[in-house]
Amino acid sequence: MLQVERMSLILAELNANGRVMVNGLAEQLEVSKVTIRRDLELLSQDNKLLIVHGGAIKPNFRLYEAPFNQRHDINIEEKIQVGKKAVDCIQDNDVIAFGVGTTTLQIAKHVQNKHNLTIIVSCVSILNQLIERKKAGVFSEKIIFLGGEIDTDQMFATGSMMLDMLDRLYIDKVFIGASGYSIVNGITTYNIEEGNFLKRLINRSREVYLVIDHTKIEAKSLFKYTEFNDVDYIICDSNPPTDWKKPLENGKVQWIKA
Repeated sequence: MLQVERMSLILAELNANGRVMVNGLAEQLEVSKVTIRRDLELLSQDNKLLIVHGGAIKPNFRLYEAPFNQRHDINIEEKIQVGKKAVDCIQDNDVIAFGVGTTTLQIAKHVQNKHNLTIIVSCVSILNQLIERKKAGVFSEKIIFLGGEIDTDQMFATGSMMLDMLDRLYIDKVFIGASGYSIVNGITTYNIEEGNFLKRLINRSREVYLVIDHTKIEAKSLFKYTEFNDVDYIICDSNPPTDWKKPLENGKVQWIKA
């Protein structure tokens, strides 16, 4: 088999599964591991893949996520833009919930001129922001914190106690983030516990809003927590890819450009 044919098969496998392993490719293509590693290195130089221990992943496959505080300023202008647009979707008397994320934090930072809200959070950073705004007199809304063991990297509560409390609540609108969103791969996050929590949030909510910046489009992370059409609205700083129009319509997902 020619090298160009081998590389084509490697990329096909990568696109199908998000990652490839040296041992598996060597056995499948009946070549040595050294040959596979050489092929992966060449593909990496062309930015077709990212080499990791034992194999390679797609360049937009998000296996790990930086701590919350490190992610705060990444694409900050886009996140602020999305956060402000999301506030427009909140009505007086709503019971709303925020998932974990630096984009949902921007919603909390800009909520104002709303009355009789109940805000449910599990993220410590978002909770602190809401408390500061309440003390400053920006709003006087009810805040409910879903408590549990704190993940100090990602700054959110985890565990069965938190989920038990969530299961007793009825939510009008939930605003969630993601590490990646695509029609094929659904909505993904790097953290399994966070993904399970977000899935429960979706199930407890009447309307679901996904808030993302453009870098999350077509990205994929470790854990798929729900299908692409399990949300009602997507708020993003850019328009969706043109070939997404029909799937979004069929899935009854409304895309809102911030």
